[in-house]
Amino acid sequence: MKVIFLKDVKGTALEGEVKDVKDGYARNYLIPRGIVAPATEANLKKLETRKDKIKEKEEQKLAAAKEKAEKLNELEVELSVKAGEKGRLFGAVTSQDIAEAIKAKGFELDKKDIELDNPIKETGTHSVTVGLYKDAKAEIKVTVTAEE
Repeated sequence: MKVIFLKDVKGTALEGEVKDVKDGYARNYLIPRGIVAPATEANLKKLETRKDKIKEKEEQKLAAAKEKAEKLNELEVELSVKAGEKGRLFGAVTSQDIAEAIKAKGFELDKKDIELDNPIKETGTHSVTVGLYKDAKAEIKVTVTAEE
């Protein structure tokens, strides 16, 4: 079934996109929740009139994310964790730990936004990428020190 997305659905589609989805998924989940509308001629004409508003909204989101990324690029986070003699940690620093440290500095951030390939398992300074929105990314310095 061809549908028009009325809201962003992470990993599936952005607002204003027209896509094919399975009939049951559309009828039983997406349409009742107001996430999509059937792609009829009338709805497609409405979409054309809303395209400018959708594009403007998208640009505002991107601009806000880039502004936040600039502020986050200057941020340095310090975490103190238990470690052995040679700087190996007893455990690891995860994206959740980093998100909580960033939140303590006054920035609202979800742990899913932090792009960590592997948890940090050694003391020292590490560079961590934060994906905020599409092209807006920030690099944060995370300094991991051993607890006394």
